[in-house]
Amino acid sequence: MQQNGAFASYNQTSSSGSSGSSSSLQHFFTSAKAAILRGGVNDSNPDTVNHLLKLMSHISLEELGLDPDMVQDPFLGALKLHLRDSRIKYMRIYEDHTLTFGLFCFPAGATIPLHNHPGMTVFSRLLFGRLRVSAFDWAVQPPEPITEGGGHRAQLVYDAVVEASSPPLVLFPASGGNLHEFTAETPCAVLDLLTPPYEPPTRNCTYYRLQRPPTAWPVARAAGGRAPAGPPMPALGEVVELEVFEPPDSFEVVSGLYPGDPVS
Repeated sequence: MQQNGAFASYNQTSSSGSSGSSSSLQHFFTSAKAAILRGGVNDSNPDTVNHLLKLMSHISLEELGLDPDMVQDPFLGALKLHLRDSRIKYMRIYEDHTLTFGLFCFPAGATIPLHNHPGMTVFSRLLFGRLRVSAFDWAVQPPEPITEGGGHRAQLVYDAVVEASSPPLVLFPASGGNLHEFTAETPCAVLDLLTPPYEPPTRNCTYYRLQRPPTAWPVARAAGGRAPAGPPMPALGEVVELEVFEPPDSFEVVSGLYPGDPVS
């Protein structure tokens, strides 16, 4: 496991439970919405960001319609959330022109390939299970989102397996691991708040992979008829080249019905 301080987090002492009589979920949402509207959710306002990370860490699974026993038994989560195949399920809690708030539910082994968040700040908290997070930042921040080609230099700034006890994470437009990849080691769920939301075509999601060296045809296949694996993950701090690619057909995110408390 590798990580460094570039991928910001809040060092929580408790991952669930409300600090007051009001809903922790609603408190986080109201505070985040207010901070977004006044332009305070960015890396120039660490106090505001850390406060939101702290509030996010207090949201209970019950408020989100999840069973607390999923923390001890992630496969119970797969059963109750009907994660029966390789598809990732997204459950929207709230969305408007300023933010998107929802749950990503992963079956074991599912991956969201490396992708960008152009001009966005993203708060993420793993609720149950184990999730591998690998994140990069561009070596030189591009003036516009990179949407084609290869040879784009990026630095690995975070590579770790996070668990329910891990603190929430935040990324920013030009730092904190704006390009990240999620791979579920067990069934798991991630609470995500993105601001501003994706808005194609001006703010689109682009997928990347480590640059692959040119090869002569035919490509040799590994035992069992499988194509050879891509380049290995670099060491933390290493600068590599990325290329834009289209995810395989096996990657699919489907909509699910959010089972928890509403926010407004």
